[in-house]
Amino acid sequence: MNRIVEPGNPLASTGDVSETATRLSVQPVIFADGLGARSWPLSRERNPKRSVDRMGDASLLETTLRTTLSRLDASFVAAQHVTPASSPRSIAAPLMVCCEDLHRQSREPLERLARSGRPVRMVLQPIARDTAPALTIAALAARAAAVEGDDPLIVALPADHPIADHVAFGVALAEALEHATHGALVAVGVPPRRAETGYGYIRTGAALGKRGARAIERFVEKPDPELAERYAALGNYWWNSGLFVVRASVWLAAIALCHPAIAEACAAAFERATVDGDGTLHVARDQLVLCPSRSIDYAVMERVGSDARVAGVTVPFVAGRAQACAWDSVIRVARGEECFMLAEENPSTYAPPGVTHRLANTGGTPREMIEVQSGGHLGEDDIVRFEDPFGRNLESAHARKRTSG
Repeated sequence: MNRIVEPGNPLASTGDVSETATRLSVQPVIFADGLGARSWPLSRERNPKRSVDRMGDASLLETTLRTTLSRLDASFVAAQHVTPASSPRSIAAPLMVCCEDLHRQSREPLERLARSGRPVRMVLQPIARDTAPALTIAALAARAAAVEGDDPLIVALPADHPIADHVAFGVALAEALEHATHGALVAVGVPPRRAETGYGYIRTGAALGKRGARAIERFVEKPDPELAERYAALGNYWWNSGLFVVRASVWLAAIALCHPAIAEACAAAFERATVDGDGTLHVARDQLVLCPSRSIDYAVMERVGSDARVAGVTVPFVAGRAQACAWDSVIRVARGEECFMLAEENPSTYAPPGVTHRLANTGGTPREMIEVQSGGHLGEDDIVRFEDPFGRNLESAHARKRTSG
């Protein structure tokens, strides 16, 4: 597969990526499946009911999509100002990849978006298979819809990606598009503002050019507190934002190399897909069930640095004060064996009955958290606290004793 081919670049190579592309349109891809739309920067399960809860006369899904689209517009404008000498790229209507169930609940919001001049092309999966299969199917759909000679540049992001600083993100996006144009797998990284155990990290290597991009040496898992302090002090470890930019052909070559089972299953599911009159693509269930469930990180990006055939670049998203506040205003959630983060805007999650869970504000901004219980009987005695640094177990016991007396 092709990688960075700029003269003097340490990653330079030749390969089998489409060399006949005469244009490179930009294809936004939004991940919004009903079970696991990713928050930024970490994965989290989201409650599918969010899509039908009302906020005024628009659903939360519609509000989230409108916000995402407006942020992308502003960022693309900013990106063009960063590199005005380059030829303007056409931007295709966004592809939204989600589950069939979510789409059935969200037809009206999507129709309103289309009537307002913001059409979203839907790619529907009968079952969730995480972001690597979702990106693979989106890449196949993007190439199938492209004109001859076009190898779309995919900008992949979650539906609830909080971009407060459009100019800073536009700078990062412009750099990412340039490196992706030359065949790189590009991950947007965030130079850390503090030691943080809740994020995955990118270990960066050699500088590429003068605008902050670096070679990716490897992706690393969420660290313990001591290791997080080391990462923050070293300066070459960046937070993994979960946002990727890559040519469609490059991604398809990478997934075929790194995880052929995903590539084969997705190709078969796409080949047997059906299309509605409005262009909605329904991926074939009997083929998708055979596809392994993997994230982009696990399926491909963790091979960067250990496999010479897979080269990656990370570009820095150096945010201003407004974006920094968004990073500080996050909630860490422990649920069973999972540990993940909720982003600033409309954060929510669901803990099934009997599953231990805990919330913690990891940022510097005070946050109001509301826990809603459901069931036939609701009371303080429904809560079992396994660990309680605030002594509420003792207070509850005294309260029950007074009541019974």
